[in-house]
Amino acid sequence: MTIPGLTIDVDSEIPVYRQIAAGIQAATADGRLSRGDRLPPTRDLARALEVNRNTVVAAYDLLAASSFVHGRTGRGTFIASEQTAGIDPPAGPAHPGDEWFSAFSQAVDGPGVDRLLSAYQLATADEGISFAGSYPDSELLPAGAFLKSIKTAMKEEGASLLAYGPTAGYPALRNILAEEMARKGSDVQGNQILVTNGAQQGLELIFRTFLDTGDAAIVEDPTYTGALSVLGSLRAKTVGVPLDEQGIRPDLLEAALIRHRPRLIYLQPTFQNPTTAVMPESRRREVLALAIRYGCPVVEDDWAGDLRFEGKEIPTLHALDRGRHVIYLGTFSKKLMPGVRVGWVAAPIEVLRRLIALKQISDCGTSPILQAGLHHYLAAGYLRSHLKRVRAEYRNRRDLMLESMSRYFPARVRWTTPPGGLFLWVRLPEGLDSGELFIAARRRGVLFSRGDLFHVDGQGPGPNGSNTMRLTYSSSSPDQIDLGIRTLGDLIRSRWSDSTHEGSEPLVEAMPIL
Repeated sequence: MTIPGLTIDVDSEIPVYRQIAAGIQAATADGRLSRGDRLPPTRDLARALEVNRNTVVAAYDLLAASSFVHGRTGRGTFIASEQTAGIDPPAGPAHPGDEWFSAFSQAVDGPGVDRLLSAYQLATADEGISFAGSYPDSELLPAGAFLKSIKTAMKEEGASLLAYGPTAGYPALRNILAEEMARKGSDVQGNQILVTNGAQQGLELIFRTFLDTGDAAIVEDPTYTGALSVLGSLRAKTVGVPLDEQGIRPDLLEAALIRHRPRLIYLQPTFQNPTTAVMPESRRREVLALAIRYGCPVVEDDWAGDLRFEGKEIPTLHALDRGRHVIYLGTFSKKLMPGVRVGWVAAPIEVLRRLIALKQISDCGTSPILQAGLHHYLAAGYLRSHLKRVRAEYRNRRDLMLESMSRYFPARVRWTTPPGGLFLWVRLPEGLDSGELFIAARRRGVLFSRGDLFHVDGQGPGPNGSNTMRLTYSSSSPDQIDLGIRTLGDLIRSRWSDSTHEGSEPLVEAMPIL
């Protein structure tokens, strides 16, 4: 299914998604399309134009932002019946001399970057009830204790904390991070730690260190959108390997290692984002054995390992491997405070030297005063008491969301019950598109993360893409959780129901497998 006369030019300086949006406007203006017409499903139009589905999604999102089109739950996307201003056609510069607006590099142009910006703007949007971001609740942030730690650091070290610090990080903080990892079984010293501006910067530095244009990198599919965006900006070949309920599948991983000869493997073995899968120790050892056999380093993103509130803690890949083939990423953004923007990388010295060089080019180092304040916060034992408090609170909110879903969602909606982390992964009934549900829910004041955003190709066949969504429970109050889930349940029921079942059921079978 396509749009009459709609063509694209992949060699044009104009991004393809903007070409599609402008083409739909032009087709409406000249009568090939009419007001109220239903646009082709994004998957069908992507197939007809031979582009990534996310490119078409970005085009539809651009049109929707200007109210040129609108979505109807369960029915699709329609051209608005009333004339709107629409978006500016990308035919050329609005004023002489504006040509440089189209001179962006491929690293920062196109639907991949737009997808990341949209996801971030949505996650930080101050509107209605948001299950979209993977952030801690601002009401639970330990502002008082951290301010006290900053004051202590300034009192002890004074103006030296206001100058440039070592690019690798505040030495005392590097040492205490290494000590904490060692308590969990890792073989690591302070000089093997690089402090970064959050785990996202660490991820970018690692990818830039190992990948050139066209190099293959293996990721779980689905996976963290920030990783996909960095890989896209580097023009790497991103190879997605499907998951089951225990994480990445070793059989398919080995096949990908043989076929693509990747430069690295990016994994989230604990509370995988977005599926919440937890990799058991036996599989972790199996995955490590494959990585070693094929000479491929592993990047372990342990973004939420300290947010476990039930079940036995599992050794990290870094601990099991003794840090020989695993580069470890940690962060304080999820378990403590996002605004501090402190993460870290643990890596062999030879790797770390190159990461430090790239960080020097990037920003000359993370804020010394924030690092010193964080060191005093950790040394005083504040983190342990903070984690005890938030783990109990997040468990309560998870249980409330699960209870609300059981009450309000129709049968055949499935979900995970993670033993930690910040969110749930939900599978909707087949035929129900989470993108269409998102549009309807946003009008009702409820936000969530569409499942297709986390997939390498933007879709994933079967139930893995268009009929999945991620719901965050950590940043909403109990009242918001109940009302938001009830709203989603009403919208889902209005599109789909099954009179042969009563209530909903948790996802106890394997996670979606491609």
